[in-house]
Amino acid sequence: MKKVLLIVSTLFLIHSSFAQKLAEITWFGIDFSQAKMVGSAGFTDPAKIQSYYLNVWNSVLITESDKYDIAKYYGAAKVKVSLDVVKKANDEVNADELVTDNTYSLSESDAQQGIQKYVGQGNGTGLVYIVEYFSKSEELASIYVIQFDISSGAISKMKKLTGKTNGFGFRNYWLGAIEKVMKKRLK
Repeated sequence: MKKVLLIVSTLFLIHSSFAQKLAEITWFGIDFSQAKMVGSAGFTDPAKIQSYYLNVWNSVLITESDKYDIAKYYGAAKVKVSLDVVKKANDEVNADELVTDNTYSLSESDAQQGIQKYVGQGNGTGLVYIVEYFSKSEELASIYVIQFDISSGAISKMKKLTGKTNGFGFRNYWLGAIEKVMKKRLK
């Protein structure tokens, strides 16, 4: 009986720790600064992707917040949006180096290093997506989802997640993959 009670108590504590809501989370956006678009046949206009779509994908998550509900998916009572740093990082992406026909991977340590530009940009908990790649041939987006302390840069949760594409048109096709990553979230 004592063992059963101990197991039930432990499970309750584990469940409670995962069910806790954050008071506020700062959404820093989708960072493409280390990303590759794999499959040149699917990414025929790298300059437009760099100058237009990298910012549009970030904007849509905010303007269509009913569908891309960051608070719901990441357990926050409130979401503060701070896209200035990610916009600057995405604006500096070299369009000539964005697309490749080779396989590509981003190491976990490189993804962790990618959050350094967000450290000190406020207080509390930050959330950023560091994109590894969008692959046309695999119809897949691979993204490091990183939750961290904004002041110190200490990572509290990090997971590499993938999302299958869906949707019509270039913009929505890749937003479908981003939405699937959101739905998988940091468990």
